[in-house]
Amino acid sequence: MRLSNILILIACFIMSSCDDGDIITIELDFDKDLALCGDAESNNYVVYDVKTNPDESLTLLFPSNNNTALIFNPNQTPFNYEFSISNAVLFNYRTYSGDPLGLICQEIPSSNVSIIDDYAASGGTVLTETIFIDDDQDGIASELEDLNNNGDFEDDDSDGDSIPNYKDDDDDGDNVKTRLEKPDPNNDGSIDDAQDSDNDNIPDYLDTDDDNDGTITRYEDENLNQNLQDDFADGSVIARFLDANANDIYINDTFNSNIYTRFISVKFVIINTDLDIINTDTIELGTYTSDVIIEN
Repeated sequence: MRLSNILILIACFIMSSCDDGDIITIELDFDKDLALCGDAESNNYVVYDVKTNPDESLTLLFPSNNNTALIFNPNQTPFNYEFSISNAVLFNYRTYSGDPLGLICQEIPSSNVSIIDDYAASGGTVLTETIFIDDDQDGIASELEDLNNNGDFEDDDSDGDSIPNYKDDDDDGDNVKTRLEKPDPNNDGSIDDAQDSDNDNIPDYLDTDDDNDGTITRYEDENLNQNLQDDFADGSVIARFLDANANDIYINDTFNSNIYTRFISVKFVIINTDLDIINTDTIELGTYTSDVIIEN
């Protein structure tokens, strides 16, 4: 069953009320650690929080389109977006006869779990705020890559490749990844002891000629495969780019692609809702977190 069909099935569950008896009020006791099913290729997103003992869920379903896709991967931070609860946007509190995950986002809903109560909001506004943090995970904390100490990470670019150091996994552009050049050999969070193979007071991760043999590191790639670790002069056990006695030139102006990670956090708040069973008109639904690998 396609995910779009699953989400339609969820919507059908949400839109039907399972109990027309007396309304009682509850206290929300969810962990606010949200999960997600659906993606940019689906008809809908479903953001949800579940708990057991008792078995309950809070579920927010809304259409997947170009605007809502930005909630989960925006191009700026912070990114704010809001939309109204309507026929296409459904917010529900439900109780179950067993673990809620048996019904939410499953291709084949569990036959051992059923909905006991289903309360649907008929109004309200969903507020979202997305923030993200980019990090190249090169072994150097981003704050240490603010070379001019002005608090702006975007204007520090050691190799002039238009990628700021905190998002650049090869800070000197020599085709040896920064993390492989041991910027923090003992992993103590300090780069004061960064590897400096040629003792020229320029750490290897910022040095375009790591062995100071007059041939830049990138041009010591004998087989031109953008991997400097597998090139050795005859009889040597030291890679050419660290071997001061091997200074042959192999011109290579092809650069490795750059990869960094974007850590994304989305907060969902619902205001002016009329879900009578819940004794507040403002619900901090919780936060959904994810990460995206970006290559350039």
